[in-house]
Amino acid sequence: MEACLPLMSVRRVAVDLGASSGRVAVGVLVDGRLEFEVVHRFENHPIETSNGLIWDFDKLSAEVITGLSVAGVAGEVASVGVDSWAVDYGLVSDDGDIMADLYCYRHSRTDGILERLTDSERETITSLTGLQLLPFNTLFQLKCAEDDLEGADNQLFLIPDLFHYLLTYRRASEYTNASTTQMLSPVTKQWIPELLEWCGVSESFMPEILQPGTNLGELSWRFKSAQGLANTEVILPATHDTASAVLAVPMEDSGTCAYVSSGTWSLVGVELQEPLMLGNQGWSNEGGAFGTTRLLKNMMGLWILQECARSWDSSDWDALIEASIPFLSSARTFDPDLPKFMAPGLDMPDRVSFEIDETDRGKIVAAILVSLAEKTAMLVREVAQVTGRKIDRIHIVGGGSQNRVLNQLIADRSGMPVVAGPVEATLMGNLLMQFHAAGDLGSDTIRDVVRRSFELTVFEPKP
Repeated sequence: MEACLPLMSVRRVAVDLGASSGRVAVGVLVDGRLEFEVVHRFENHPIETSNGLIWDFDKLSAEVITGLSVAGVAGEVASVGVDSWAVDYGLVSDDGDIMADLYCYRHSRTDGILERLTDSERETITSLTGLQLLPFNTLFQLKCAEDDLEGADNQLFLIPDLFHYLLTYRRASEYTNASTTQMLSPVTKQWIPELLEWCGVSESFMPEILQPGTNLGELSWRFKSAQGLANTEVILPATHDTASAVLAVPMEDSGTCAYVSSGTWSLVGVELQEPLMLGNQGWSNEGGAFGTTRLLKNMMGLWILQECARSWDSSDWDALIEASIPFLSSARTFDPDLPKFMAPGLDMPDRVSFEIDETDRGKIVAAILVSLAEKTAMLVREVAQVTGRKIDRIHIVGGGSQNRVLNQLIADRSGMPVVAGPVEATLMGNLLMQFHAAGDLGSDTIRDVVRRSFELTVFEPKP
């Protein structure tokens, strides 16, 4: 829960960088519960340049440092960890300089890359990685940047690894985020030499892989003079934001539950103890904390609605959703994963209108919500089939879990109860991994603490 924090408790800090916003939160343990306070919020959007869509690393760095400073002023910080979205990266030179632009995964440079793959390449990449082929995966970003990488003596750092380097000068790649690159084996949990060669980089281009919970040491000298940060350590969370969110899914029996990490994207899946290689069926074996595998599919989340709201210059989501309610039962549906919905643009309502032949805002929003619910329910049924599991409950975490209409639609379309929350699952997973690594949880598991820390909201399917 988010609250005012006791001053004498051990304080740990989570930095959560999202593709549209970022937060810095301070967390403490109180009577076996996690309490946290978000002390700094900021927007994060890619910027359009002559070189295409890139992330503003200087702004992000300044915001992270500001958040850490605010946290330190409020009290001594024992540790910090950073999580973020997946696949995007920066390059660091041998001299320690951060090189070139940080391309956004929505950059057009990977357009058409999957269509250019041969059948043999598709088969090889899928069989080695067990990942869904997505054009923005790091492997394909590097393939499209091959000419720029020739002769470069740099190393690749995914976004949270880049910030951990900024904080400690430690060169490392955290496992859960590395597992999303399409360059890592889910079996050996190491980089795949054949795929590195295929995209034109050497093994030395990739840092060593470390597991969540690894202590990277204290903050570098440049931060130690700040109030409250003199003895702060950097502890790796599950740095892929979805991995941290899944860690905070309050499942009591992961064998009978599916999860949805709901936000700009929706990631629908189950937690396994071993990877399940399914060939070209589109399921991804992404790394989880404690050696688990997140078998999931990426699908479009609330991005389409976000872009429609931006086009309509509307920040009142409640009003938009309320206006859709009369049209939910008769809403026309469409595939939210059509490539046309990937790019940002103020013409997003027109793209949806073309699919449903409607221009009314309420009907557009209804179509988006019902389409997302139907796709989510379809994927839950599919993952139950491919794993042979009897799934009887869906847990939805993340910002999208606040959307009560969408939660109810998913319950209705799937015929299963939907358990909503926690909203701040990523922050909770990040913080609790740090507490776990420091030995602060005792005999409790992370999910024990999560269940104790907030109330569940259950949406029963309606007949």
